[in-house]
Amino acid sequence: MPHPAQSITEQRHASMYLWHGHALVIGPGIDSTPHAHFAVQLTLGIDRPFRARLGPDQNWIETRAAVFAPNQFHQIDCGGDMLAHLLVELPQRQQTVATVLPAQFDALPHFAPVRAAIDSAKEGTLDAELARETAQQWLNCAIPQALVPAGFDPRIATVLDWIGANPGQEPSGASLADMVHLSESRFTHLFRQQTGMSLSRYLLWTRLLGGVAAVARGENMTSAAHFAGFADLAHMSRSFRKTFGVVPSELQKMTIAFKQNAA
Repeated sequence: MPHPAQSITEQRHASMYLWHGHALVIGPGIDSTPHAHFAVQLTLGIDRPFRARLGPDQNWIETRAAVFAPNQFHQIDCGGDMLAHLLVELPQRQQTVATVLPAQFDALPHFAPVRAAIDSAKEGTLDAELARETAQQWLNCAIPQALVPAGFDPRIATVLDWIGANPGQEPSGASLADMVHLSESRFTHLFRQQTGMSLSRYLLWTRLLGGVAAVARGENMTSAAHFAGFADLAHMSRSFRKTFGVVPSELQKMTIAFKQNAA
């Protein structure tokens, strides 16, 4: 028997607003498998609460709002109800964000403009620039400390800039270390210290985002997988599901607004 909300939400279309280090997704929610990724995630139940848990052996918690820290395993159950998610890539922000479930940011007075923008997006009236402003306001309500630059070592900042400018590439640790005049062992240690993850896992994260960007530009799923540096679509699908808890074909059901160079 269908979930009671499905008859209401099944005709609604999801929208993704994607720019450097951020993704804002508004639309019918997708029940996910347990997963973890390298972004801070803020989630809001637009019309009613949703359920979330932090692992398959954990209890479900009903809430209207949640903050999931980077690398925090989580699972969402919403039965197709409308949700908004904001994901902010870890290396762009402080690493001191904690998981909060349930969260209370939606009750703050200065969350009202965020809520208004999200409600507008349900009708398809949110443009990309307003989406970017909404994301900044949402972060300020939920985790204001995340708006403070993380202060990367300039050598790691150089490498992150290169990776961002060369989507689909798979550089070795040795080549990146040579780029910034460090030994490979010193570079890999510094990279993990500064970003909170290994180089290989960060590269996977950026490749997945590159695949999303390719879909946003109109590529089919197979072309997007190849553009992002995956051997084939099956490889990207496995990695995408493990990271985001859903299959990448869900992207084809979304309207995606993508800005490559927006800060």
